[in-house]
Amino acid sequence: MHSLQVLWDNRRTIRCAVIKHSYSVAIVAEHAVKLREYEEKDAQRCLPTMLLIEDSDKEYLDDLKNELEVAINNKIVQNLTCFILLSCRRSHEPEKKCKESPLMNVSVTHKLSAQEKEKFSRKRKDLERKYDPNFILTFVLLSEEFNEEYVTLFVEHLLQGIDHKSVTTRLIHYVALLNTYVPDSFIPQSHCEALLGLTFHLERFHQHNFEQSLSPQARLVFLHLRDEKTHINSVSIIHPFVAKEILHQLLGDQLTQSSLAMDLLHEKVHFEHCFGREIYLSFLRALFMRQARISKGDGYDSAFAPLIEHVCENEKNLHKAIQLLEEAFQYFREDPFIAQTLAHLHYTYNMFEQAEHWAETAAKQQPYNSFILHAKGQVYKKWFQKKCNDLQEASIKKTPQNTADAVETALKAIECFQECEKAADADRDHVNNSGFFSEVETECSLLKLILSVDVFANKLNGHSECMKYLLTDYIPVEVEDAWEPFHDRLKKLNRAMQDALEWISEELSYFQKDIGNDEEEIQVIAEEKISNPLKWMEKTSEAYGKYFSETIQPHELNPEKTAQLSPFQKRMMIFQLGGGNITSILSGLTDQKKAVPRLEAILSLYPSSPQRATFGQKDIVNYIFTHIALNCLSPQNPRVAHLKDLQALCHQVPSDKRKCLPRVLFLITMLFWPEDQDTDQEKEKKYEIVQTAVERLDKYYWDKKKDIPQRKRTIYTHFLLGAGKGLLKFVHRKKFESVTTGFTVLQMKWFRGENWKNPEIVKVLKCVTGWTEDGVVYLEGPLKRKFSIRPLHKPSVPHGNENITFYLGFTFRGPVACNIVVT
Repeated sequence: MHSLQVLWDNRRTIRCAVIKHSYSVAIVAEHAVKLREYEEKDAQRCLPTMLLIEDSDKEYLDDLKNELEVAINNKIVQNLTCFILLSCRRSHEPEKKCKESPLMNVSVTHKLSAQEKEKFSRKRKDLERKYDPNFILTFVLLSEEFNEEYVTLFVEHLLQGIDHKSVTTRLIHYVALLNTYVPDSFIPQSHCEALLGLTFHLERFHQHNFEQSLSPQARLVFLHLRDEKTHINSVSIIHPFVAKEILHQLLGDQLTQSSLAMDLLHEKVHFEHCFGREIYLSFLRALFMRQARISKGDGYDSAFAPLIEHVCENEKNLHKAIQLLEEAFQYFREDPFIAQTLAHLHYTYNMFEQAEHWAETAAKQQPYNSFILHAKGQVYKKWFQKKCNDLQEASIKKTPQNTADAVETALKAIECFQECEKAADADRDHVNNSGFFSEVETECSLLKLILSVDVFANKLNGHSECMKYLLTDYIPVEVEDAWEPFHDRLKKLNRAMQDALEWISEELSYFQKDIGNDEEEIQVIAEEKISNPLKWMEKTSEAYGKYFSETIQPHELNPEKTAQLSPFQKRMMIFQLGGGNITSILSGLTDQKKAVPRLEAILSLYPSSPQRATFGQKDIVNYIFTHIALNCLSPQNPRVAHLKDLQALCHQVPSDKRKCLPRVLFLITMLFWPEDQDTDQEKEKKYEIVQTAVERLDKYYWDKKKDIPQRKRTIYTHFLLGAGKGLLKFVHRKKFESVTTGFTVLQMKWFRGENWKNPEIVKVLKCVTGWTEDGVVYLEGPLKRKFSIRPLHKPSVPHGNENITFYLGFTFRGPVACNIVVT
């Protein structure tokens, strides 16, 4: 069923409208509210309004949802259906997309049901009696379900007798090329007229004269469009399937798509003509730059623009693909992002010198763009990997001399990634974490190479010799000259890796990183993807610890061997066991059988009397979270410390909260949350401690969030306040995975309150009382000053002043209120 038909069928029971995403979301939301309330006396009793939006990008749709939620929250009572968003998006795999979220999606395909086929057949016969089939092409194609064989025969018939040398045919070529590779593209009519050499003096007959000047084939397949805002006319082909087949048949064996694209670039008239120039150039640039993405409705994910991939793979002409991009680079005024693509293309085919040139060209033009700096780092990273592979395939002994070149290349990559990190940190409008991930991966590969060099691989104490070199001022004679330029940088590897891993762990601790259907939950690293950053963190932290720890294996640990380890060796062993950061500690809570012995081993590496030990902030956090994690899995475990002992350990952190790490403040909000058995004086003191920590956490949060919309950086809820006492009051989110599939606080079923009613969830969580005042949630309890709690889902806050209950979650921004219910 067509999307507009859905509106038509529901027009009598609800109000319906079509959204034009050329308008801002604020204007659309304003108009939607006015439509809903039009000629209604009571705004609380209006009919729901269905809004249709077609081929909108995800960002626009999310912004619109957010704007409508704000409008509802400000004007309308809860538990009332106000707006229904019907979003229709193009997809090559609609059935698959539908299965991923069957409650939210319905697939609409070109296939007709038996009943629909009968109706289409009758209508087609009726239309063919009145019109030539060539004039109802779109209807005929739809009735044939866009069958490939039919499309092929149709185009074959269409192109019979076409003049291959005419200018109109060349125009068909160009439009077909754009429509094949750039969705929803077109060529402005004024550009077409300039190409055809047409001039019209009477505006009254302008459109008619233009259409009559086209060849019969062009008149049949061209779709004439008109933009309602700019009033610019344009031309496209009736359907992308038809455009693709026209391109295939028109070119034949004589011409290639690459030569056609080159001709299109050389059509000066398209660049010099002013009407619709910007939109046309954006389509032309997309022809060389737009990567295919399943999330955008394409059939597959591509590393390069599909046209470039076609030239490389189908035409087997890498040189032509490079030539096309170089030509585009010049035509688009030395576009640095095209230079970046050229670097990517060159190193994909092991042409590293040229890749380096293009990466540097891009970086010179955009020296503070983190994405371009990351691409430059990728060139050296891939080059380093190639040099390592060459050494491996040569089956020769690795020496300081023959590995020096590879080591230098790896260090260049690390330097580029560190520059990328600085640029990304300074950028308030974008989030780019790729530099940190890539830096750590390169450093791991570099350590692997260093440990395989004969100096450190052939001796019985080779690993110890390597650690002595990397961690102290000591330099083995064998590497002294060959690695002379690198000594200082190699000795900083350990600190650099630890800092990068801590940064990543903190980033993952702040914001939602569950793996789901939302494409924004995937960390994209240039052409690489980390589909599960939590697992990546766990695995990489373990590898880091293994490289810098002794050759002893975790299962070999015993009190005697543990006593022989230095504090640094113990710290590295803790990393190897997965206790080096919060992310690694908590990510293991899904597998109780493996996690419990691992957590016990981690605790055995800490001092027996931690209160007397000199702990840094990081050690305190990791030590306490190891106890909390072990208690979640094994509440009666004798190794788990008492809550009061862990609270006492927190007194070692600086009293000035400005000097505390965010993870320390997060820990304080949890450990010092008051309990029922506390006296009023104890509760008041704890609330003061928590409030002071939350105030500082909020400042850290805004630095971390940058100027990114909150919906794009959704805060991550680690724990919820449980009904138990002591450490048992901390219920980790993993606890709910056995109760319901995929506990994700982003999902609407949690926002609507459905899952919170589950008896098993109600049994383990503590219900907190409070009230709302002018849209702000307050906690009932503190006497000295009101304690405001941020709602996890803003629209869940009642508009008026109400008494409420809610569940309390702990995040890196402070406590949040979940499942707010008016009492």
